[in-house]
Amino acid sequence: MADHAAWAVAYARQARADFETYDQLRDWPIPECHKLQFLQMACEKLVKSHLRANKGNLADLQKSHAFVAKSLPVVLRRQAVLVGLGEGAIRNANHFAKCLSAEIEWPSPSVTREGRRPDNCEYPWESGDSQLQVPIDWSFTATRLPLGPSARTFLNLTLGAINRLVV
Repeated sequence: MADHAAWAVAYARQARADFETYDQLRDWPIPECHKLQFLQMACEKLVKSHLRANKGNLADLQKSHAFVAKSLPVVLRRQAVLVGLGEGAIRNANHFAKCLSAEIEWPSPSVTREGRRPDNCEYPWESGDSQLQVPIDWSFTATRLPLGPSARTFLNLTLGAINRLVV
């Protein structure tokens, strides 16, 4: 059986492929749900790589998507310190990471927050007014967020953390 380090690298390699796909699709005129799905998957696998490198339970990591909002800001703050960002930039990037990571975790089909927010970037769902919603028609908050300097810092830190974990 593969050890923690091998699993961490495997998750990081897949995270990098997902991130690079997101980066390529960002400016394409395709549905937001497809772009967001790759960013969501990249961030999720980055977090799983980090957790597995720190001996996180593999069975737990393989059966849940609910790791991003809690762990991504921690991973990115660590990366910010490693690359020498100033405290102000770290604070801004960390605040952005917390906001965006919650938005990234929401669109996972398994994370519905007790039915309060069923939107996801992969499967249709029924809204509170019993209307059927389709991801390709939905406007996701997270795809509108990566626009300013904090967003660029977030994306750079995300890619940097992924590359650091690939080894």
